[in-house]
Amino acid sequence: MLTQIIIQNFGLIDRLSIDFSEHLNILTGETGAGKSIIIDALRYVLGERLETSLVRDPKQSCLIQASFELTVKELRDHHLFTDYLQEGESQLIIERVYEATGRSKIKINGLALTLGQLKEIGNHLIDFHGAHDHQMLLQEHQHILMLDKLVKWDNLKNSYSESFQTYSHLKTQLEELSTLAKTNQRDFELLKHQIAELERVPLEESEYEKTEQEQIKINNAQRLSSCVDQILNLFDDEDTGIESLMRKAFGPLRTLNQIDSSTTSFSNELTNAQENTQNFLNSLRAYAESLSFDTHAAETINAQYDIYQDIKRKYGPLNEAREFYAQAKQKYDQLNNFEHNDAQLRKKIEEQKCELTKLAQKIFKKRQTAALDLKTTIEKELTELGISHVAFEVRFEKTDFNKDGHEHVVFFISPNAGEELKPLAQIVSSGEAARVMLALKKALINVDVIPVLIFDEIDAQIGGRLGTITGKKLKELAKNRQVLLITHLPQIASFADTHLKIFKSVKNGRATTQVNQLDESGRIKEIAEMMSGQSKSEISITHAEDMLATARKTKTPVSKV
Repeated sequence: MLTQIIIQNFGLIDRLSIDFSEHLNILTGETGAGKSIIIDALRYVLGERLETSLVRDPKQSCLIQASFELTVKELRDHHLFTDYLQEGESQLIIERVYEATGRSKIKINGLALTLGQLKEIGNHLIDFHGAHDHQMLLQEHQHILMLDKLVKWDNLKNSYSESFQTYSHLKTQLEELSTLAKTNQRDFELLKHQIAELERVPLEESEYEKTEQEQIKINNAQRLSSCVDQILNLFDDEDTGIESLMRKAFGPLRTLNQIDSSTTSFSNELTNAQENTQNFLNSLRAYAESLSFDTHAAETINAQYDIYQDIKRKYGPLNEAREFYAQAKQKYDQLNNFEHNDAQLRKKIEEQKCELTKLAQKIFKKRQTAALDLKTTIEKELTELGISHVAFEVRFEKTDFNKDGHEHVVFFISPNAGEELKPLAQIVSSGEAARVMLALKKALINVDVIPVLIFDEIDAQIGGRLGTITGKKLKELAKNRQVLLITHLPQIASFADTHLKIFKSVKNGRATTQVNQLDESGRIKEIAEMMSGQSKSEISITHAEDMLATARKTKTPVSKV
């Protein structure tokens, strides 16, 4: 439940703190006093965009803070809330600040979060219904979503969704194959030529680098051989070569060892140097032999190198050429084996369609059962709300498979005796739509876990004659939910568990919104004034007392929300 809201520098509000109670909280006051601004503040703190014109003083920060008590375990354990609650905690404090610099800050229990995360959390805390929100009833695509809330799906919808995705993917593959099949012979031959062109050499980077090195060696073979010969001559010359000089060094080194035994290690080092030199010369001679290319080998390597350059010029870097080749090969194979691939895909589609049909039929049966329950509830509630000869029906129209199933759902209604049922969007008045929405909320009360319902003057199209009945319905709705309601009808206001009067006062020469929680005496005066505009009229006072007494006979709710 919403326990408190603090509003600062917003609309007509300088600074305001409002405490709410369980069950039915009703806000009344003159038009323009600021009732809807309080609802706007709640919408903002739960993620809606801020109209900067609502910031009272642009030089100061605007702050909205809403405190919630998550009394339902299902909500506390929801993954959206667990990051913000310590073990055993149930209080959620949401704070949104719009600074004078234009920056915005969002925190829950001191932890920062994004606007997207806030909106998702808000959708699980409060269900808003303004004077125009009942228009969603007139949007047929919303009807299936409303009906589905009444169904216990278990894993059925997930299974259908997975099956539908597979079915859609197979159909897309078939469409792509059919499009490919329309490729003309010229394009087919071009595809064949491109594949053959790319298959002339390996497309791996390592193979290209190897060919490039070989090509460099071929084109520089004479220079490389000359360098190798110079190095070998420095080592091999009998008189001045390094190898000869190292051999001659062993004579004086042996004498040195005989005189000074500490120099024995020098002999080992010179031996190692001689062996390393020999290994080096062996490697150099082997390299010299590799520089000997026959004409055919040289031509082959140069041709391969030229092919690589041609491929890179036409298709880009080798990684892009490899990707192009894979796609071209797949298209070619599909076209070359069109009849086989086409038959295989069609077979898979039929098998998947069979599975999808079975799941869709199960979904349809569950919706049929829910539709009958909804019909019974809506007709009962609307009859009590003054539409005495109402007939309501949920109708199904078969469609192609889609993400929601195999049918389109439309609400039909006849508000008057003897009239044919027609689509809800075609015949209901705004007042009837408001009552249908209220009846729908009553139908969904046991399956919708959102703890707070807010009605912003939803009674605007409901006359005083139905006010008492509507008030009773709201009271019943508030048994299992916290309800916040703005109303101008005294009949509805008389059912409040907590009655808040919103009014304007002048502070420092500027109008500002204030709020008072009314006691019994204050409620009598407020309801009397709502009825006649004269709070001190004896008749209006008597009528207000009678109205409150009648409302009190409605059993006070006791369940937690």
